[in-house]
Amino acid sequence: MQELINQLSDGNVEIRREAVETMRGMRTEACIPVLLKAMEDVSWRVRKTAVDILFDEYAVDVYIQGLIQLLYIEDNAGARNSAIEALIKLGRRATEFLIEAFKTPNRDVRKFIIDVLGEQRDSRALPLMLEAIRDEDENVSATAVEHLGKVREVSVVDALIDILNSGDLWTAYPAADALGRIGNLKAVPHLLAALQKKPLREPILKALGRLAEPSTLGLIIPMLQDPSRNIQEQALKTVERFYHNGVDAEFITAEMKRLLGSSALDLLIGHAWSAKREVRISAILLLGLMKDEAAYSPLLDISHEEEFAEDVKNALVFIGRHKPESLLKLFDTGNPHQLRFICEVTEKIVSPVYYDILHALLDNEDGHVRATAALSISRLKDMRVTPKLRSMLVDPYEDVQEAAVSALANLAGAFPDEELVRMLKDNNPVLRRNTARLVGRLRHAALVGDLGFALKDSDNKVRQSVVETLSLIGTDEAVRFLTYALTDEEPAIRISAALSLGQIGGEGVRDSLTILAADPDNSVRVAAAKSLGALRETGAVMTLAGLLHDPSGFVVTSAIESLGSIGGGEAKQGIISMLSSPDDEVRRTAIIALGAFEDVEDQLLPFLTDSDWATRIAAVRSLGKTPGERVRRELEKLLDTEEDQTVIKTIEEMLRVR
Repeated sequence: MQELINQLSDGNVEIRREAVETMRGMRTEACIPVLLKAMEDVSWRVRKTAVDILFDEYAVDVYIQGLIQLLYIEDNAGARNSAIEALIKLGRRATEFLIEAFKTPNRDVRKFIIDVLGEQRDSRALPLMLEAIRDEDENVSATAVEHLGKVREVSVVDALIDILNSGDLWTAYPAADALGRIGNLKAVPHLLAALQKKPLREPILKALGRLAEPSTLGLIIPMLQDPSRNIQEQALKTVERFYHNGVDAEFITAEMKRLLGSSALDLLIGHAWSAKREVRISAILLLGLMKDEAAYSPLLDISHEEEFAEDVKNALVFIGRHKPESLLKLFDTGNPHQLRFICEVTEKIVSPVYYDILHALLDNEDGHVRATAALSISRLKDMRVTPKLRSMLVDPYEDVQEAAVSALANLAGAFPDEELVRMLKDNNPVLRRNTARLVGRLRHAALVGDLGFALKDSDNKVRQSVVETLSLIGTDEAVRFLTYALTDEEPAIRISAALSLGQIGGEGVRDSLTILAADPDNSVRVAAAKSLGALRETGAVMTLAGLLHDPSGFVVTSAIESLGSIGGGEAKQGIISMLSSPDDEVRRTAIIALGAFEDVEDQLLPFLTDSDWATRIAAVRSLGKTPGERVRRELEKLLDTEEDQTVIKTIEEMLRVR
């Protein structure tokens, strides 16, 4: 034991850690003071090893006093922090010991104990927490008040109210916050009374927002005119919180108009241009609740800022649902951005009053306007627009075509089957392509046979769309046609068909994909490898193992990933063989894939010291999934020598997970 104690003073951290590790399994009381001493070490690895042994092999009552004594060490933050973390981890087992230990004149230790008990949230500690809020040291009392708010125990409300009423700003501030978090309405009159104290207004407004008692709005809304900008902004966010907490919007706006009159709108518009994001969001929302058409112009100006566009849209939707016709005048603009934006707003409102104006916009010179108008008008489910939307399937711009497809899909039943078949055979390849896409959006399985015929189309894009549609439908008949597409002359179509079959699966799919493993196109072989992995069939391992020797690195890495997905001994050996590859990316992929297998420590541990930082990260991540003391020790050892911050962060992340 003396030799171990001597080793704890060695300059080599590994010797010190090994000395601590030697005590694992001894289970003698003589080890306890030595383990506690090791918790004062400068290395967190040494401290953590000592804590682990104490936790695993000794009863709490034989070492907890030693942990508490570490809290008294003023010049060793590492020892104090390790002791605090250990006491928190002990949970309820530590409560009674900490309650007794609180009887100390050391104010720092009392604060540490309150922090620990606050994290544990053991109801047995409540009497002590209530005592601590009257501690002679203001840091201890403020900390106790803060933790009582986290506990959210109704029984402490009276004590918190007393603190709020005491006039001691240091503790009243967290008391107001705690009362808001607990959510007991008994606190409301006391919070309102304290609202007159300027230094407490911000936390009290926050608390009142959490409580959301409608009757308190009468005192909160006038704060929007407070001389302090900070108080105005907090009052604004508090009013918004009332809405989110279920207070009726009509009541909120009625109170704002009653208390602020015509100045309400100007106040909100001013805050809508605040430099603070959360303030702007609150103001924009309340402008919507006000349902005042005078807010349209400033809201549209703000809509140009992408960060706030969705908030403005929601505000206009709120107004539009109340008065849909009021938005019609906003279409009277030549600004394409504004037209698109209003179309998006009306798409959410879904009112027939917009039909005529939206129909007219389907001929707008701006393609984006035509596209958004098509999507918006389709939500009205008015079949009169069908002929116009059909003509847009051949619009010069592809995004308009895509919008027309989506719009017609919203109008399910717009075309009978025979009409769709005629469109699939039209002379215009653009119409054929978009008709195929429409059938896919409709998941119209009855037309699979006609889609199969379209796989012979002379236009590559048409065939590509047919493959995508067949994959969406996914029936057995669709799968049969997709296997035909694996022989298409266009590589992109073979790729799409292969990836689709990998996701759908089915009888005979693996055999069809195996043929593509010998395709002359690199990208097709990549798709074949990925799809074989997606099937997760052990019968594909031999084919994938053959691709490990492919001349294309992309094919090789795809084959490795797929072998990792399938698993099994043969797949594992194939991946291990790639650890000696001269290609860094191939080695890294193999390392990552091995993380899914057991008993790979011997193969992966050497890569923790690889010269390439990305390879080290891959090894850390894979080994982090492997249980066992050996791996943990090696990761901790690497942490002491690693210099790359990205690797260090990854090691710490893996150790936390373990």
